[in-house]
Amino acid sequence: MINPNKRKLNDYLPVSESGYTILEGLMAVVVVSVMLLAIGPVIAFSVGTRVQAKRVELATQAGKSYIDWVKAAPDANAIKERAPKQTATTAPATGDLAGDCTSKDGYCTTTDKKLYCVNLDEEAGCQTKSPVDMVIQPLITSGDATTPEKGYQMTVGVYRANSFVSGITLQAATKSDSLTTNALGNRSLPLVVMKTEVLPSGATFGDLQKRLKP
Repeated sequence: MINPNKRKLNDYLPVSESGYTILEGLMAVVVVSVMLLAIGPVIAFSVGTRVQAKRVELATQAGKSYIDWVKAAPDANAIKERAPKQTATTAPATGDLAGDCTSKDGYCTTTDKKLYCVNLDEEAGCQTKSPVDMVIQPLITSGDATTPEKGYQMTVGVYRANSFVSGITLQAATKSDSLTTNALGNRSLPLVVMKTEVLPSGATFGDLQKRLKP
């Protein structure tokens, strides 16, 4: 027999607190959706910026490694051998990475040593399918390219290897990509552009002044 004194909890609650209505549930869904729409682009931009920042970090390491390798040439012959072969500030072509650039010295032989491969994954050489391999375009921008053993100024543009796929028109290494305005990355631009002076062993500041004097 049911005890008449045992009343349901709902009998003691006001009507407004007896449970969520369908309208309240729909309003909650709308509020959550609006919040997601508001913060979604911010999250996507933040993730894109972090990914691009990592690319720039790898490109910076690749560029510095190449510069250190060039400057570490032990003698005049090695300086001449490691010096860039290009002086014109023109962008590389997408077809320049037709090979894998697996030569012993790191240069891509199909471009007459105008591109240098920095392999950052497990597969030897640089491939256009790789998301991390870097391709360096070194240029002699000041000094006599025929006598690099006397010293020269070098500009280094670091591109992603996957920028060399067909359909992308690469831009010259005059400016690098931007993290703040292009979080997803513009593959036609180099990630990093660096400039440095390559001087022969025993060179003095006076030698540098003479070379830079117009």
